[in-house]
Amino acid sequence: MDSLELKKLRQWFLKNAALLPWRSPDLNARRNPYAVWISETMLQQTQVSTVKDYFTRWMERFPDIQTLAAASEEDVFKFWQGLGYYSRARNILRTAQIVGKELPSSRKELEALPGIGAYTAGAILSLAFHQSEAILDGNLVRIFSRFYSLDFLPTENAQAAAIYWDYAKKVADSPKAYLHNEALMELGRTICKIKNPQCQSCPLRNQCKSFAQGTAAKFPPAKKHIQKDWHGTILVVESKDNKILAVHGEQKFFCNQYALPHFETVKSFPAGIPVAAESLIDVDQVLATDNLGNIRHNITVHKINSDVLHIRLKVSSAKAHVSHRDFVWLEKAKAPEVLANSFSTKALKMIQNA
Repeated sequence: MDSLELKKLRQWFLKNAALLPWRSPDLNARRNPYAVWISETMLQQTQVSTVKDYFTRWMERFPDIQTLAAASEEDVFKFWQGLGYYSRARNILRTAQIVGKELPSSRKELEALPGIGAYTAGAILSLAFHQSEAILDGNLVRIFSRFYSLDFLPTENAQAAAIYWDYAKKVADSPKAYLHNEALMELGRTICKIKNPQCQSCPLRNQCKSFAQGTAAKFPPAKKHIQKDWHGTILVVESKDNKILAVHGEQKFFCNQYALPHFETVKSFPAGIPVAAESLIDVDQVLATDNLGNIRHNITVHKINSDVLHIRLKVSSAKAHVSHRDFVWLEKAKAPEVLANSFSTKALKMIQNA
């Protein structure tokens, strides 16, 4: 992209930029580094339309790094619930606790922090500090692939990644790097979309190779997906005093946060309590067992289909025997708030519906 194309890009962005809660009305103003960090982390793997409300609620609860650093992991997960990829939330908290008050202003220091990679570091340095730093997210990958007719992805190998980053660095080699970077992200979101790109409205179409060839829809090449099927059982164990059992660690998913007990089982297991569940609770204390059906859920590369088993105990939570090193009994009404992952809350909703 030459200087003329970049000028067209800036002009297009200044005219068409959407109003977003993390974006200043003055597009030339420096942004709050903390707000950039949170918004860009939320936007990983998540649509802008979804992130808007999450970002607003987050900033109301955690307006600065100091407030965030003092929060509990459970509270952070509560405000992250529904965004998925909970390692992002955990890394945000860890980083806040490390830096204490302010984010550093160098790429080396930023990339040394939990959860901040090359893209997020570039976004913070570019948008907040107005440094001439490059970024490379899915939008830029798609634009570069189409603009330069690149039939490979940066994830294929180091050489491929270097080519994409080289183009990103050329775009950022300017005092207006912050505008170029954000404009390209906006262009990818609204014009150079994954499906049905609006090429006639694109400010870069005059030099775009795939537009000239009429092949924009063929770029970038399809990403190779690795999908793993996982079938399991979720236990909703309810005590006589209406409390729900949650466990921490030693599980397939959510190993570092409280969740409903879950484990892998064969499809359509026989009625009754699975053998794996017997290692967790005392079957002699069980009053009734109901299979409420199943839920479908996706976590990273896992395509999950889980049966939901409601186990009611004939003893109170204080007398229940639980064979797990880290567990807690939650008030039934408050359980969805504490179990801040949709995997668990989907199962809890089935109990309510039943």
